Amino acid sequence: MWQSSNEGYTWTQLPGERFLAFYMHSYSNDRAYLITSTTKFYYTTDTGRSWHALEAPSVPNSFGAQVLQFHPQSDNLLWVGNVDCTGMGQNCHAAAHFSRDNGRNWKDVEKYVRNCAWARDADLKIDATQILCESYKNKQGNQRLFQDNPLQLVGGTNYFQKQTKLFDQVVGFAKFSEYLVVAEVSYPQLSIYCYLLLIEIL
Repeated sequence: MWQSSNEGYTWTQLPGERFLAFYMHSYSNDRAYLITSTTKFYYTTDTGRSWHALEAPSVPNSFGAQVLQFHPQSDNLLWVGNVDCTGMGQNCHAAAHFSRDNGRNWKDVEKYVRNCAWARDADLKIDATQILCESYKNKQGNQRLFQDNPLQLVGGTNYFQKQTKLFDQVVGFAKFSEYLVVAEVSYPQLSIYCYLLLIEIL
C-alpha cells in the first residue's frame, strides 16, 4: 500500500507489509483501516498523516463478508473474522465482534454468521446499539460445508445482548434510508419473498 499527500508527485509505502483490504470509514473522512492476513490491523484518525497498529479479535474472515462495518459514532466498529479455521478446521466458522473504542477492545457478538451490520446509519436515528446478523441456526461443524442449515436474520439491541429472530430462512438483507429489505426463502415451494420493512419496528 502506497500513499501520496501531493496528488501523486511522491509516494510513501505504508507500513511495509502486504494487506488484504483497505477501508475508508463510512462516516468519518479522517479515518481509514488497513487489514492484514493476521490479527494485526492499522488505522489512521488524521487522514493518513500517522498510522497505528492494533490487534483484532480474529483473523479476517474468508467467507466473503465485509471484515469491518462502521457506525455514525466513529469509535464503534464491527469485525467479522475466522475462528477455529486452522488445520482441518472441523469447527471453522465466521464470528462477529464489536468495539466501542476504535478497536482497542473487542467483545463477542455472534458466532456462525454470514454477515453482520449496525442497524443505525447517519440518517436513521434508531437505537445506536442495535446489530443485525445473518446467523446460522445450527452452530456446529465447519461452516464451509453447510448445506441444509437455515440462515436466520437476528436483530439484537444492547450490542446484541437482547436478541429477536426476525426471519427464519433468509437469502440476505440490505438497509437503506429508513428501510430494511429482506429476501426470504420459502420451502417446499422454493419461492423467494422480498420484504420492505420500516426498520423502526425491529
